[in-house]
Amino acid sequence: MFMEIGKSILFGIYAAIGLYLLYRAFFSRNPQQEEYEKLYKEIIHSKKYKVKSQYDKD
Repeated sequence: MFMEIGKSILFGIYAAIGLYLLYRAFFSRNPQQEEYEKLYKEIIHSKKYKVKSQYDKD
């Protein structure tokens, strides 16, 4: 009885570890992609790259 419970708990732990490793393998972020997103966000939100229009009083 206790042996079966222990085996099922170990099986659950191994399954969770396996799912985590699969997640990290397929959904890990690429360092170049992170750098690109950081630069993209900087360009979008920065006043340095803002296009001035006739309504801007700057």
